[in-house]
Amino acid sequence: MELQRVLAHDTRKAMEKVYELYGENAMVVSNKKAQNQTELIVAIDLANQAMDALNDTGIGLSSRQAESELPKFDSVLESHVFGRPITKESVTPEETKISAANEDRINPFEQGVAVNPNFTEGRSSETLRDDNQNLRAREIVDMVKQELTNMRKEFKLSQQVDAWSGTLAVSDEMRPLVEAFNETGMPVALRALMTDIINKHSDMISALTEIAAFIGDGIRNIDLLENMRGIHLIAGSSGSGKSLMAGRLCKQMAMQYGDQQVAMISFNDTRFGAWNQSQLLGTQAGVDTFRASNLNTLEQLLEELESRAVIVIDTPGVDVENNLNMLGKLIPHAKRHIVVAADASEASLKRHLQNAALNWHSIMLSRLETQVYPWPIINALMVSGIPLSVASAEPSIIDAAAAISGIGLAQHTLTQLPIHFV
Repeated sequence: MELQRVLAHDTRKAMEKVYELYGENAMVVSNKKAQNQTELIVAIDLANQAMDALNDTGIGLSSRQAESELPKFDSVLESHVFGRPITKESVTPEETKISAANEDRINPFEQGVAVNPNFTEGRSSETLRDDNQNLRAREIVDMVKQELTNMRKEFKLSQQVDAWSGTLAVSDEMRPLVEAFNETGMPVALRALMTDIINKHSDMISALTEIAAFIGDGIRNIDLLENMRGIHLIAGSSGSGKSLMAGRLCKQMAMQYGDQQVAMISFNDTRFGAWNQSQLLGTQAGVDTFRASNLNTLEQLLEELESRAVIVIDTPGVDVENNLNMLGKLIPHAKRHIVVAADASEASLKRHLQNAALNWHSIMLSRLETQVYPWPIINALMVSGIPLSVASAEPSIIDAAAAISGIGLAQHTLTQLPIHFV
């Protein structure tokens, strides 16, 4: 594939240029303003173009033969990440979910065998770390595949509802608002709903007020900070800010109940330097911090800490579902919270939010800073029905987690829209 840049006066003319130059199968990667023009970045399939050129000369292969000779995208991607040979067959995520390097990490609870709570103790830390790195690489590959699939679906949906700019269906007075939605990356499905609301109004303020109310009504929320007692599992992908959120919550609960009533446990995190990070966060939060490398150690710790008002368990950032299933067997009454970054993509959210078996108690937002437009999260929250609980902005334990509602998230996003009036 190759990326091409297309400039035009507006989005509609830019799309016409794309169709004229590259055909309807071209995939638009980004759409933004540049030098008072609309800039589209388009991904072009060079293999298909090359075959078309060969066919025009009369020496090309048949399309079916050419397609059979080309390696699949999945195979090429995995060959670069895992060093595997490129094959013609596409490998599905279901077939490659667990690689040969980490087959022994399969959840024993799902295998119908006796569970040894010390099943990780006989393996070296380097082996566990390598397994986690392979597993993390697999998750990244699967996420890239899903991201590309979502981009294609978004592109086709955009064509169907004629909503690349969304301005054809609204009045001139309201056009800057829809252009702001386009510029900030609002998903097409959500944008279509917003366009219907906008069409009912003739001024910007009333339209924004109803949009905020509409989003607020569609997102549930819970008041976690006022009554946070018991055991809480903090989960999320690596880099989402879950460890920092765990330390942040411990600090706030220590101020509420006293530092001797709160404890933080780092469970089975074999990343290099992970335990040092947990110790530092525990020190900054002013609470006791413990490490449990297996279920047996965790069970013993929970028995010793039974009298504590709040216990926060920081779970690994890889193999989230498997780890939560194991913990669910040991502590079924623990509440599960997932931490997602405010700038997370729709594909990364779907991996965890659409899995009903994980039974999330709430969603926590990290990095909810200015100039971050969490439209994919808003869309996912409205679809999934999982309640929102807390949010934070700065990547520091000093920045407290604050309770947030759906309408609060909507107002945070809408008040910083780049609305340009001509």
